[in-house]
Amino acid sequence: MADIKLNKTELKKQKTLLDQLSKYLPTLQLKKQQLQVEVEVAKNLLETFLSKFEGIKNGVSQWYILFSQQLSLNLMQFAEIERVVSERENVAGVDVPAFREVQFKKYDYSYFTTPLWFDKAIDEIQKLLHLREEMKILKQKLKLLEEELRQTNIKVNLFEKRMIPECRENIRKIKIFLGDQEIAAICNAKIAKDKLKRKEMAESERAS
Repeated sequence: MADIKLNKTELKKQKTLLDQLSKYLPTLQLKKQQLQVEVEVAKNLLETFLSKFEGIKNGVSQWYILFSQQLSLNLMQFAEIERVVSERENVAGVDVPAFREVQFKKYDYSYFTTPLWFDKAIDEIQKLLHLREEMKILKQKLKLLEEELRQTNIKVNLFEKRMIPECRENIRKIKIFLGDQEIAAICNAKIAKDKLKRKEMAESERAS
């Protein structure tokens, strides 16, 4: 604990600080709770996406033998990503990325020159890549939220376990010191008054 001045000015300063800390702590605690919820939501969503991703991936893997067929078109060119669209949003006071969509390059082809499974294969591969890109952004969001939660938790602990208790202890010490000083001043005044009274009595006796 840092040394403090044991006077009324410091007492007022410590009381003001305690008031500010006590008012700000609930805001920090609320933010911590909101971040905990958002982190949990993001984690659950990521698990859901991973499950869907594996499901589609397993389905697509069953078509590998079909991909080896001699086709006039390269199936994978229809899964070429042109742009991943994302925005920024505020979540519990944190600026995080928000996934919007994946835009694939457009290629025209004849429905009559491709096998029946071709459209379905394109759709499933694009779903797979869509999920992959969405998970990338969700992981970025989760990382930012977890870091903000870590920092907020540090602040909450600092307020609860150090700053507020220190401030209260400082106030207690100053009050005790000032109280002792006041008692000492009263005692000194009483002693001085008694001395003065005895002196006046002695002078009165000599005069008589």
